[in-house]
Amino acid sequence: MTGFWDSGDVSAAERRQRRMEEARRRVESGENSPPPPTPAAPAAATRSRTTRAPRAATVDPVSVADAQYAVWRSVQHFCLSDSLPDASGRNLDLLIAWSDTIQPFRLRPRIVARLDSDGAWLPVCYAKDGARDPITQAQAERYRDARVEGAGLSGGAQKPLKETDHPESTVAL
Repeated sequence: MTGFWDSGDVSAAERRQRRMEEARRRVESGENSPPPPTPAAPAAATRSRTTRAPRAATVDPVSVADAQYAVWRSVQHFCLSDSLPDASGRNLDLLIAWSDTIQPFRLRPRIVARLDSDGAWLPVCYAKDGARDPITQAQAERYRDARVEGAGLSGGAQKPLKETDHPESTVAL
């Protein structure tokens, strides 16, 4: 005997034929068919999604009608209280489109701010690749506070700006 199925008097071809006949019989009798589908469970109340922390509120850049806007080269430029914006104007979309001419293919987005009634600049969005990127209310307040108080944002991780890094004048659009 060389294997489990060896019976000595039956050839391998005959054993294969018997297995095929047994399989055919099971298929025809329904033994090999899958079980019938289980009835659908009654519609139970769906689980509500877990409550996540609410997303940070974003600033609406056009919430004030006829506002004055300005764009800076970066957040670092904006946070320096004595830095001039690169451009200013009343048309937000034109200002954002123009901002790509400051330094094309810039990795850091430029920042756009709106002049409020107190004469302070409030960041309203980023300008990147000619489009608006939203800014959260918390970021806007942090940047405004850094500009007013003169505090650094990243604890000194950024290189200080040189005098030549700032625009000499603001372009009116």
